Amino acid sequence: MLEGQLHEKYLLRYSVLIQDIPIRGSLQTAVISFFDEDNKKVCILKYGVVRPEEIYALIDKGEKINLRYAYVKDFSLSDYRTSKGLDDHVIVKLKDFTAKKTFFDCEICTDFSYGEFEGAKSLFDSSVFGNGNINFSNCSFRDGEASFKRVKFGSGSTTFKSVKFGTGLVSFNNTNFGTGNLNFVDVDFGNGDVDFKNTWFGDGMIDFKFSRFAKGDISFEHASFGRGKKDFKNVEFGGGRIDFKRINFNDGDVSFDGVEFGDGKVSFRNSEFGKGHKSFEQADFAQGEAMFDQTDFGSGSVSFKNCRVDHISFRGCPLNCYFDLRLAQCQLADLSNTIIRDIVDVIPENEKVVIQALKLTDVRILGRIFIDWRSNQVFGLIYNQKDTSLFQKGEQFRILKENFRNNGQYEDEDAAYLEFKRCEAKANLQASLAAGKKNAFIAYPVYYFQKYVFDYIGRYATAPTRVLANVFVTVILFSLIYYGATEWFPSFGMVATTLPNELSHVHAFSNDIYYSFITFFTIGYGDYFPDGFLKAVASFEGFTGVFLMSYFTVAFVRKILR
Repeated sequence: MLEGQLHEKYLLRYSVLIQDIPIRGSLQTAVISFFDEDNKKVCILKYGVVRPEEIYALIDKGEKINLRYAYVKDFSLSDYRTSKGLDDHVIVKLKDFTAKKTFFDCEICTDFSYGEFEGAKSLFDSSVFGNGNINFSNCSFRDGEASFKRVKFGSGSTTFKSVKFGTGLVSFNNTNFGTGNLNFVDVDFGNGDVDFKNTWFGDGMIDFKFSRFAKGDISFEHASFGRGKKDFKNVEFGGGRIDFKRINFNDGDVSFDGVEFGDGKVSFRNSEFGKGHKSFEQADFAQGEAMFDQTDFGSGSVSFKNCRVDHISFRGCPLNCYFDLRLAQCQLADLSNTIIRDIVDVIPENEKVVIQALKLTDVRILGRIFIDWRSNQVFGLIYNQKDTSLFQKGEQFRILKENFRNNGQYEDEDAAYLEFKRCEAKANLQASLAAGKKNAFIAYPVYYFQKYVFDYIGRYATAPTRVLANVFVTVILFSLIYYGATEWFPSFGMVATTLPNELSHVHAFSNDIYYSFITFFTIGYGDYFPDGFLKAVASFEGFTGVFLMSYFTVAFVRKILR
């Protein structure tokens, strides 16, 4: 309960009273009263007072340093070097350093800079750092474990700049970094696991630029940030698992520009971003997966421009802001079940196709997707999906059709509509065949009839010129039927005429073409008429003519009106 109270997000408020009462081997007791943001006393803790000079003496002797339950004020390795006449950057060795539940107080700065922590473990668990600045810059923890679990920092700036960790565990689990700026620039986190779970990073600027993680797993799960800028620019992650799940990034800009995530799996699932610009520009996920499922990106803008990734997923995300998805390389981008309320831009620069498959299953588009049928090769984006059914592919084409219409991309709308109807027809055929083999006698004829009449002839009323071309082909085919019957199979029927012989001087095939035209367009002058079985053929041609001309009218008017 006490540690939980000290971990609260508000500014650390306390007062210190030194009493000449022995406690835990110390001659004096520091009575520290903690207050909440309303200046109401929260708790009182008692520590044994340890003077910095006592610690400096242990350093000189090379002995273990144990500061458990100690109150230490104005500890400074810089002051130690000055007292010994040493240069500012001389390394100071701290052997088996333990500071569990220690209170570090200061007027200006608590300084561990250029300290080298020796031993299997260096522990600061459950310690409290007062409201001055905290400096761990250029420290080295060698290959031991470095633990800052449940540490509470105050309102000053905290810097771990250029710190070198080794192969041991690095833990800031449940740490509260207070309200000041936090600097982890150029930190080498070594090959061990790194744990920032449940950490609160405060409202200051959080800077991890140019830091390096190696083989271990990295976890920021359930961490919480304040309203300052979060800068992870050019961080290098290794081959371990990278966990940013359920993080509250709060308001403020967030930058992962140029980050190298390695080949491991990266997860931002269920995280929340606030107002501000979120940037992953030129980030390199290598051959790994990047999971942003059910992440709330907040308001502002999000950019993945020139990002490289094998598989990136935004399943179930509410995309309420401008989303730049102009990647540099991607095998699969999954936007299934997303709700797009603003703009998602996937049109590649220089018309270079970079996304090989784009999954839009059950997407709700209340805004726009900027996408181009040719530049993005949308045909391949949908058909390259390996784990979606024909029905799902068809639905994605339908979603894109509606999007193209809203964007005024009518040619692209026609192309998407055509693929939607094709997938729908194939899906219906598969469903009929799956219901029973006997359905094949009906399913196949229906499918191929639709394929020829609706698809081949007019591309589902999206290609009026194609319908017109089929009109002329149909007229010629019927002309050949009339000519063949009249010349070679008169018993089947013939095209007769009411004209006198002296007027019937045109070659017979030309007459058949003429008759086919007036029959197709249902003109019927009466100068030529069918006989025998050709009556049925002529009737069918008249029906075909009415159908194809209606088909042409619909397709033509559809084009003109848009």
